[in-house]
Amino acid sequence: MLIRKAIATYLTSSAVVIYMSLILTGVETHASFPRFDQFMTWTTFISLYVFPIILIYGSLVSMALEFVINRRVHSRTLEIVLPIAGHLLFGALISIPFRSTSFTWLCLSAAFLYWLTDRLFVWMTEKGWRKNGILLSIALPLVIIAGVGLLSLANDKTPKQQPFTKEAAVRAATSGTSGTELELFPKQVGATQLELDGYKVTRETSVARVGDEQFEVTFREHWRKDDEEGSRSMIYTVTRGSMTLKTNEGSVPPYLTDH
Repeated sequence: MLIRKAIATYLTSSAVVIYMSLILTGVETHASFPRFDQFMTWTTFISLYVFPIILIYGSLVSMALEFVINRRVHSRTLEIVLPIAGHLLFGALISIPFRSTSFTWLCLSAAFLYWLTDRLFVWMTEKGWRKNGILLSIALPLVIIAGVGLLSLANDKTPKQQPFTKEAAVRAATSGTSGTELELFPKQVGATQLELDGYKVTRETSVARVGDEQFEVTFREHWRKDDEEGSRSMIYTVTRGSMTLKTNEGSVPPYLTDH
């Protein structure tokens, strides 16, 4: 009897845990299965409560009902009806403190499933399939969980993060620069030449990798007019989501100070 009740406890608890985990991870409100790690987190948490309750309360109630009915009831019909009614009654009783209709139905379903798996194992034992029944009972919840994992993997539509490239670093460094001195430089790697107040000006944007998804974006400006010549450079360390000024060398161009 103890092995039979343990099998019924294992299958019933697994069914309740899997069902509640799917509900709590939002499988009813999403077109696809939730992330498997979220599902397993809920599975682990819920198991800490469901397995002990069904093992202690459910098994004791079931064994007590079986003990009384086997000794007091001699009608074949009542031997079927009374265990079902008893399991449903005690399943409903444990749901009363929660005052939830959906939880009551869950408890009733769990109670009926406990009785059903118990009877199925009796039937398999009578057929000589006891060992196969034990192996099947152990494997079934594991197969279902693995199936949930495969469905979750197949339906995972989480966009993969794109690599942070040199081009992305330059875009990050030159975006949102309106009103700043960086606005004057090319928005991509390369150089531009122009003439300002008689000065021949070259502005260049370059980039170099310095680490894993870490780059140095350099803005250089060189100017020349007759014998007057000067330059400046600004180097920014750019990573995904951050930009820090590393060095700022040189003087301010004369054609900017005049305005």
